Amino acid sequence: MPEFADIPPDDAPRLETRDDDRLVLVKRDRRYVFDCAPGREATLLQELRGLVADPTSDLNWFDAAVLSHQLGQRMSDRLAAAQTARRRSA
Repeated sequence: MPEFADIPPDDAPRLETRDDDRLVLVKRDRRYVFDCAPGREATLLQELRGLVADPTSDLNWFDAAVLSHQLGQRMSDRLAAAQTARRRSA
């Protein structure tokens, strides 16, 4: 589950990029921090689905889409870096 921290109010959700193993969504007065080490992507998506379906959660499907897009970008970047490293070593 994500960690929650109070932050200054803001209406638009935004992503923070600090750590390759974490996704951070900032929405209104909350910061949602999701740990996501390589290989745990499917687990994170399941957690997001559960949070979005929970009527007490502030997250919605748009937020989940933003996070899953960012997750896909990170996976793509890691794959590209691995392919580049493999070509250099060959």
